[in-house]
Order: sequence, then C-alpha cells, then structure tokens
Amino acid sequence: MAEYRSSREDLHNTNEDASSPVEQLDSKMAQAQERLLSLKRQADQLEREKQKLEELSRRQEQFDSGRSDMVDKFTSSLVQIQRETDETLKRLEILKNVQENFSSYLHELEAINPKDWAPEELQKELSHAIGTVEDARSVFVKAQAQIASDTESPGTSPYDADFANVGQGFGYWLMAGFAFTLPLTAIGLLGLILWFLQLQLGAR
Repeated sequence: MAEYRSSREDLHNTNEDASSPVEQLDSKMAQAQERLLSLKRQADQLEREKQKLEELSRRQEQFDSGRSDMVDKFTSSLVQIQRETDETLKRLEILKNVQENFSSYLHELEAINPKDWAPEELQKELSHAIGTVEDARSVFVKAQAQIASDTESPGTSPYDADFANVGQGFGYWLMAGFAFTLPLTAIGLLGLILWFLQLQLGAR
C-alpha cells in the first residue's frame, strides 16, 4: 500500500510539474500586461505634464514679449510726451508774453487822441504818435515771426503742424493782411485828423 501511495504522489507531482510552465507563462503575461498598462499610464501622465509645461512656456514667452513691447512703447511715449509738454509750456510762455505786449500796445494806441493835443505841441505829439505806431508794428511783426518759428520747430507735435496748416488758409492770411495794414491805416486816419485840425485852426 505504501508503494502504491508513493506512486500516486509521484504521478501527482509529475502532473504538477508538467502544468507549471503554462501557469508561469500566463502569470508572466499578466504581469507584462499590467506593466504595459502602468507604462501607458505613466506615458499619458508625462504627455499631460509636457503639454502643461509647453503651455506655461508659451504663456511665459507671451508675457515677456508683451511686457517688453509695452515697456518700450510707454518709455518712448513718455519721452515724447515730456518733450511736447516742454514745447507746449514754452509756446504758452511765448503766447503769454505776446498777449501782454499786444494788449499794452493796443491800449497805448487807443489812448492816442489827437483832439487832446495842443496846437503848439502838434508836431511833437504827431512824432510821438508815429513812433508809437512804428514800435507797435515792429513788435507785431517780431511776434508773428516768433510764433511761426515756434510752430515750425522740430519738436512740434504733428497735431500742431496739422492745425497750423489748417489755420493758414484764406481767413488766416486775410486777418494777417488786415493786421499788417492796420498801423498804416491808423497813420492815414491820424494824418486826416491832423489835416482837419489844421484846417480848423487856419479857419480861425
């Protein structure tokens, strides 16, 4: 009986040894598939991380490029604005001085009244009045040249240049011509007034 039992155990062990390679193969295949799935998951994860890094890199480049562009634009614009501000303040000061001079000479010219002149002072008063008119005209011409020169200066804004071009149309030159001939007209009127005064004095 012992020999029979031993024979059955040997047969059973032989059967187990015979099926072992198949089971081992299945196990190895299962492990390989599991490993492949794990590697695929890792590859997918790495791909997602790569895409995130590429997106971050793209956005970083976009930020750097945009910031550099705007910094350059703001810097150059501030320099231009400062230059135009200085030019505007300078022009404002010039116009302010011109306005004061024009106002002063206008009041002085309007204050001349030939009716108040004494006959014995006629020659003196007339010379003084003509001198005042000539001084006023000289100041006016110099102011016009100064304003025109300042308007055409290199630092002038293109908007000012456009405005200047628009302003120098027919109306501008008409007013300029009237302004230039105004002193001559005043002298002519003054001469007529003096002539009438002389006639009246001669009639007396």
